[in-house]
Amino acid sequence: MKKMFLYKFMLMVCALLIASAAILPASAVDAADKKWINQVRSQYETYNKKTVDAYKAYQERIDKDFKQFNDSSNAVLDALESKVLSDQKVWIEKLEADYEQFDQLYGNNREMADDLKRYRNYINPGTYNSPMWKYSTAANRTHYNSTLWKLDKALNDTHFDSYMWNYRKTINPAHFDSAAWKMKNNVSDTSFDSNMWHLRKLSSDSSFDSTMWKYSKGKLSKTQAKKQYDKLFKELTTALAKYNTARKKDITDMANSTKKKVNELHDQTIQALESQREKTLKEISELRRKIAGEGLQWEPLLVTP
Repeated sequence: MKKMFLYKFMLMVCALLIASAAILPASAVDAADKKWINQVRSQYETYNKKTVDAYKAYQERIDKDFKQFNDSSNAVLDALESKVLSDQKVWIEKLEADYEQFDQLYGNNREMADDLKRYRNYINPGTYNSPMWKYSTAANRTHYNSTLWKLDKALNDTHFDSYMWNYRKTINPAHFDSAAWKMKNNVSDTSFDSNMWHLRKLSSDSSFDSTMWKYSKGKLSKTQAKKQYDKLFKELTTALAKYNTARKKDITDMANSTKKKVNELHDQTIQALESQREKTLKEISELRRKIAGEGLQWEPLLVTP
């Protein structure tokens, strides 16, 4: 009887212990585990902020670099255009005065009538295919396929497939599949399947089937979870950095390539304008020599001899 009482007493004590365990606060081990989960989340959030801030700073820098290059290139174009147009104005005024003088001297001479008429056409920028028309047209940026038109379009960042358009597209994070767009998505934790998206899932104990989720559900021990988490965190951060480095190279290559092409086209434009100016003045000079016995004198405008 005494043994039976003792047995029942022990059963009651065990039941009370089990019941109390269910309502007691978390143990020290549980508290430490929760602390580690929070540390993991904090580590991810710190990495995310640092990475996103670095990306934003980089994007601001390449935007600034593009604007400076675009502005300076177009300023050079404007200066070149202004110089050539000023030169044309000087020559047209000089040659028109020349013609007026010749007309007064030889206007009544029938033998020189054809040459005078031809001279008037030569110096008129409005006479199609005349020497001065060719020089004027070459420096007209609105004349399709002219020398200056080609440079103007190459420097126009809204002109499809131009040098500057392709450069701007590459650094535009809103342009689908551009290098900058890829970088923006790579560091975004809401962009599906990005490295940062995987890092956020890895570090979250509420993300189904993630390392931390498995740990919080008791499917992995802390040792197993830590080993797996550290391995995946390193792999993902390395992949993210490597991907961004590759995209930065794409952007740098595009910037360098564009600058090289623009500089080459600028040099070609100068050579072409100088060459056309030379041909124009030479043709007019030869006709002038035929009329007046003396040609024109001039120096190079854009190219140093």
